[in-house]
Amino acid sequence: MKFITKPDGSIMGQFSRVLVAVDFSKPARSAFEYALALSQQHGAELIAVQAVPLDQAFGWEARERLALTAKLRQKADLANVEFKDRVQQGDPAGIIQLHARSLEPDVIVVGTHQRTGTDRLRMGSVAERVAASASVPVFVVPTRRGTAAVPSFRHLVVAVDDSAASDRALDHALALASDPGDRLTVLHVVPGSGSGVPVHAFRSGVAEYQNQLLRDARVRLQRAVSMADHAGAEIDTRVLLGDTTTEIARVVASIGADLLVVGVPKRGILSRALFGMTAARVLRRIDIPLLAVPDVQTAGADQEGIALQLAA
Repeated sequence: MKFITKPDGSIMGQFSRVLVAVDFSKPARSAFEYALALSQQHGAELIAVQAVPLDQAFGWEARERLALTAKLRQKADLANVEFKDRVQQGDPAGIIQLHARSLEPDVIVVGTHQRTGTDRLRMGSVAERVAASASVPVFVVPTRRGTAAVPSFRHLVVAVDDSAASDRALDHALALASDPGDRLTVLHVVPGSGSGVPVHAFRSGVAEYQNQLLRDARVRLQRAVSMADHAGAEIDTRVLLGDTTTEIARVVASIGADLLVVGVPKRGILSRALFGMTAARVLRRIDIPLLAVPDVQTAGADQEGIALQLAA
């Protein structure tokens, strides 16, 4: 994302190239509609990437792929959006990342089936794997019913902690929520008794310690917001006690947010597991898109296993 200073002094985010993963699935259709709206809104080039699985002959369903590409191109033409397409055989998550590194988009858009339980363990999640290892922000768009998803960005929630990735996520959220009518909720969750702390421990000082964490978190949030350039959006800060996944999902639903922004720390081979412990769990409980923002200082450190990832 490129940051542009508006005449009123506020900062807005501008996309110039959007990469979207497409196939024949319903989540991919939702992702394309979202990516198309983004591209139209920002005057950006739109690149659609199709991956042919390794266990399928490249010529299989070639006619159907050409028909899909023609349909997507027609939609882009009607929206006056410059459109390009790429088709390559290989692991879907690996192909998306390969083209992202080559084409250097400002953002990647992927759809998600929001699988849970044994089905998710068996099939994996391309969306989660891409978001966990990408070096640019990734919009993860859930399957939608009815009208196409339009990225309004009128009310955003950004979940923060003390990481560098969290700081980047806040920067992106502020850039997207740059108009006077926009609202941004900055949320920090302190783990509570429902997050693995034994109840009896609260009688031995844990409760007092958590109260101190809450006070410290409120001070840090207020300081971070006061230092940021946010001439446009109305900003609300919230520090809550409880289970991180539950509280984030509850706030998103209760305030009618249209986008959740999270940071994705990069810590070598553990990055995918880290994403699965936080943002991925929230993703399976919300019905709005999630923007995963990587820590640029260490982005791309977790690439070595990408070719072995499973398809969702």
